[in-house]
Amino acid sequence: MMRVPKAASFAFALAISASSIFALIYGSLGLSGYGAFTASYLSLTVIVIAVFGSLGDFRFSSLDIPVLTLIACAGISVSRNPQQIDFREVALLGLTISAYFAGRSLVKEDVPVLRAVSFWISLAILSVGTALTVPYLVLHGELGRPFVLGFDNATTAFSVSLGILVILLLSSEYRSPTWVRNALVALIAFSMAIFAASMVRFSLLAIMVCTALSALLLKQQRRFALSLLAILVASTAFGLLARFDNANLYVRYAIEGARGEVGSGGLSSATILPPSYAAQRNPEATTADCESVNTRNSIAIRKQLISDAVNLIPRAGLFGFGFMSFGRLGCFEGASPHNDLLQAFVEFGWMGGVAFLTLIALIPLLLLKPARLDGDLRFVFLLSAFMIMLSMVYGQIGRDLPLFLVLGLAVSVLSSNDGSAASRVRFHILNWGRGPK
Repeated sequence: MMRVPKAASFAFALAISASSIFALIYGSLGLSGYGAFTASYLSLTVIVIAVFGSLGDFRFSSLDIPVLTLIACAGISVSRNPQQIDFREVALLGLTISAYFAGRSLVKEDVPVLRAVSFWISLAILSVGTALTVPYLVLHGELGRPFVLGFDNATTAFSVSLGILVILLLSSEYRSPTWVRNALVALIAFSMAIFAASMVRFSLLAIMVCTALSALLLKQQRRFALSLLAILVASTAFGLLARFDNANLYVRYAIEGARGEVGSGGLSSATILPPSYAAQRNPEATTADCESVNTRNSIAIRKQLISDAVNLIPRAGLFGFGFMSFGRLGCFEGASPHNDLLQAFVEFGWMGGVAFLTLIALIPLLLLKPARLDGDLRFVFLLSAFMIMLSMVYGQIGRDLPLFLVLGLAVSVLSSNDGSAASRVRFHILNWGRGPK
């Protein structure tokens, strides 16, 4: 295979920005989606990364063991639930897992090129996405999320590109002119306000957490990171205040979700705003908790999904209820927990859940120390943390290709940086809980 870092990096950047690109392409064409194109696009990016990466330098890591365990549990899970499985979902799961191995073909020497390519692609997507969102905010109603190009989740997708751009800025060595950095900060602040006004929530919080992590990582960068964090918080507050009635509605959603009940009077969010959609209850789920959930309140729905998953985990057994089983066991028909870790425990069992937990816990832990000393490793650390956080709220494990691609990159970088990842895993286990000498 031919090693072409620019081609592999270009495919990597397109893969982790896939949701934004699909929103732009399908929305421009007036389509809600096109399965053949989606599958072809994702498959092509994975193949290009694998072909033009550095598989010749592949080194097995102990961090590959949790992935192989997860694959085995997923295979058993699929075989246990054959009647309920959609072939398309199984294909997407296979593609998602293959993305991990594609990410393993990238090496630390490729990261500078990857950062540069990701910067330009993320900058282009963010600029276009922000510009498209503004008129929808101004012209299309005062309440609810803007349907940018016909998608109510387009702004959430664009906010992922915003997060990648912030991470790239935080991991840079500041070799660009001051005016370039100031222009980037201005674009980031403006986009943050626009997406906050669009009621994007957790991805903006994840961006702030990554910025705070950057401030903790590097003393020399702390002042800039804290200044950027203050700008992000102020921009978010400005965006929320600009659509105060909308922000007030979501506060009511949050209060209603926290109480776990639908008020009979004015507090009920269901009486305020017709939703863009309403969740469909599972006919077999007739518990009082299920029937009391306001199906128009996304916060209450997410709370119930998490509750369903937590209640199912003790009964999941070693290999789970089967892939895609949560949609018939939980309160809402066809829904996932929107949390990769909980989904892994429920559908792939205790073994699959522990394997996935081990992977997403060890990678940031092992990257933490080297990220203090190296901008490339800091980028990989922050990007891994960002994708893991998103998977805890927006995740659907069979479709979380960007997460597994980034995890593969992280393991590859760890296995080639100052010795094998296996030795570092053993070091952390042996020294777990020991204080400094």
